[in-house]
Amino acid sequence: MKQIVIISHKTLAKGMAETVKFFAGDIKNIHYLCAYEDGKNEFPIQELTKLISGFSEQDQVFLLTDLLGGSVNQNCSQLIKRKNINVITGVNLALVLSIILDPSKQLKKQKIQELIAQAKNQIVYMNDYNSENESDDE
Repeated sequence: MKQIVIISHKTLAKGMAETVKFFAGDIKNIHYLCAYEDGKNEFPIQELTKLISGFSEQDQVFLLTDLLGGSVNQNCSQLIKRKNINVITGVNLALVLSIILDPSKQLKKQKIQELIAQAKNQIVYMNDYNSENESDDE
């Protein structure tokens, strides 16, 4: 089974997890951690390790972080040495939904890369997009 953990600075992770549930239903394999919240100026590594240790060894774990080079991503990247952990940064809603809704129990590296590429295509400067895609009524 895939286990998805969204981790961010402040409350972005909570909002994204709640939004995913809005679209995908009350799924049990999505989790979130909000770092540097409630006056705590530290990464919640104990909470994260406790959460991960509750997963099955057969679970494919996705740690989805908010910002490349940020402290959240740096802390999560240290867990890559575990074989069932995948860390992806720069997460957006399209990517989370794609991972959650993919019917595969396990995603291969190539499929993960495809989902990331598709999610990147969801980032669009609408000012240009609208002008390029307007139809001429005349």
